[in-house]
Parts: sequence; C-alpha cells; structure tokens
Amino acid sequence: MRLPRGFTLIELMIVVAVVALLAAVGYPSYRDHIAKGQRSAGQQLMSDIAQRQEQYLLDRRQYATVFGSGAGGLGMNLPAGIKYDAPSFAGVDNATTPPSYSICMAPAAGSGLAARNDGRLCINNQGQQWREALPGNGVFDAGECPWTDSSCRIAGEG
Repeated sequence: MRLPRGFTLIELMIVVAVVALLAAVGYPSYRDHIAKGQRSAGQQLMSDIAQRQEQYLLDRRQYATVFGSGAGGLGMNLPAGIKYDAPSFAGVDNATTPPSYSICMAPAAGSGLAARNDGRLCINNQGQQWREALPGNGVFDAGECPWTDSSCRIAGEG
C-alpha cells in the first residue's frame, strides 16, 4: 500500500496564514528600522554642517549663509542617497553679537520619511539638535524631539 504524498489544502492554508501573520507584525518594524537609518544619515549630515559652521565662524567671524559653493557658502553638496532636501540656512543671523544659526532640513517629497510625517531635522549654534513637525519654526520648543530620544514621536508622525 502506498502512503499519500503532498500537502492537504488545510495544511497549505495554515502555512499561508502563519506567513501572513508574521508579515503583518514584521513589516511595520522593518519600516521603522529603515526610517531610523535614513534619519541617522540626515543627522550625520547636520552634525557635519554644524562642525563646518563653527570652522567657518573661526575663519571669517560669521556663519555661512549658503549650503553650496559661492560667496558665504560652506561648499557642501547633498550626498547621494540622502532622503532629505538641501538644508535651509534661513535661520542664520550674522548681525547679532555673537552671530547665531538655526539650520533645518525637511524630508524629500516622495520619500518614506515624508510619507511618515517624520518632521524636519534641526540644529543650532547652541548645540541643540531636534526634530520638529512640519512646517516648523526652527526653534527648539516644548513637544519637539531631541535626537537623543529615539522613542520620541512628533505630532502627526506615522
């Protein structure tokens, strides 16, 4: 007598259900992990900008007003693969004594960070580093997330 070979329909349905359950649980965690990696790359760029701003201040007694090259520029380019738009230098104030800056960078349109409402990354000359909800004001206010707090969620974040 021959033993039956193969799987029954019930066994296949159970396997499909288990795989679907694992995917439903695992995919959001995967998306969060990817977003944290992309945010970390943006934070590294912002830290590099802050370091270059301080060197620019030592060399010229004022902060750079432009991200790229040219007069008043840091001479930096946006790295390939970064999921943020070029940083805004609108918060640079060289007229005050001492000069100050607050630089922010928003997620690029169409990126996963923009879809999650991940908020803008900001940094200033006082060493404060935070994420703020869009559109944001470029000032570290209550309710905004310091970079060091990985569990913090800003308003509207998905």
